[in-house]
Amino acid sequence: MARFSPVITRYAPENFDLWPVSRGNGGWLHLDGAAGPDDVGAVLCTLYLDSGGKDARTAAAAVHELIGFDVLYGRGGLLLDGGDGVRAEPGGSDLFEWRTWLDALHGAPVVLGHPPSPWVERVAEDVIRVWVGEGRGGPHVDVPRTALPGMLRAAQRDLIDFLGPLRSWAGVHSPHQAELLVASVDAGLQITEPLPL
Repeated sequence: MARFSPVITRYAPENFDLWPVSRGNGGWLHLDGAAGPDDVGAVLCTLYLDSGGKDARTAAAAVHELIGFDVLYGRGGLLLDGGDGVRAEPGGSDLFEWRTWLDALHGAPVVLGHPPSPWVERVAEDVIRVWVGEGRGGPHVDVPRTALPGMLRAAQRDLIDFLGPLRSWAGVHSPHQAELLVASVDAGLQITEPLPL
């Protein structure tokens, strides 16, 4: 059965030393309750650097800057796993745009980034087809329109669960800003805001 996973591209340069991060560039980091401290650190590193941060000299200063960003950027979104070995990965979109998938419920165009990002079309009244690459060729995932609300709720639960490890991380690295950081990430990624389903 098809499912969504909220993911962000790992971006942790070798010279980043404000806090521990799981190393390596590229690859997906999953945002859920199973995220370990170094993965949370890598998520925050990605959000910090992609959102424009660069000058902080301490973890507390970087967290303070992160809290103040108007928009949190981080290349990612919802990874669609078709359950049969076919995956449609986010392409050039930002994690904060994960709610774009709501448009598919209403037959509106779904923009998932720049080519060769996944491409979405409605092929029947109740079937949404997601092509893995650009155009109508190659592998694809068919998602029943009726399954989308449950899939989006499950993705939202994963994001909500991620706030637990995030709070624990902040309690270690910037305890006096922990709740502000959690609230900022929550608001920036529209995590707990009710889904209009």
